[in-house]
Amino acid sequence: MSMDMSQQNDQVEEALKQLEERLAECKKNDDSKGRALTLFEIAQVEISRNNQEGALLLLVEAYSLVKELGDLAYICPIGELLGQLLYVSGNREDGLSMVRESLAGLKEMGSDDEAANTEHLLDAMMAHSLANPLPA
Repeated sequence: MSMDMSQQNDQVEEALKQLEERLAECKKNDDSKGRALTLFEIAQVEISRNNQEGALLLLVEAYSLVKELGDLAYICPIGELLGQLLYVSGNREDGLSMVRESLAGLKEMGSDDEAANTEHLLDAMMAHSLANPLPA
C-alpha cells in the first residue's frame, strides 16, 4: 500500500523542519562537522524533491566545512555527491574532478567496497561524457 503524495510531502516537510532545527543547533554550538553532515542530509532531501540547484549550494557549503576538518570519511561522500551534481548541472570537468578526488580518498582510507562503487560511477560518468560531448 503506497502513501498518497500529500502524506509523503508532509513527511518530507517534517524531516526538513527537523534538519533545519538541527542545523541551527549546530551553528549555535559551532559544530562544523554536525553542520556539514546536516547540510549533506538536507541536500539529499532537496535532490529527492528535484531541487538540484538548492542541493548544489548546500553541498558546496558542506564540502567546504569538511575540507577544513580534513576528515576523508566526510570529505569523500560529500565530494562524490557534489561531483555528481556539478556534472549533471553542466560543469562536467569539475564534477569528474570531485569524483576522482573522492575515489582517491576512499582508496587512501582502504574503503574498498565504496571505492569500487565510486570507480564504477566515475567510469559511467566518463563514458557518458565521451558519448555526449558538450557543444563547443
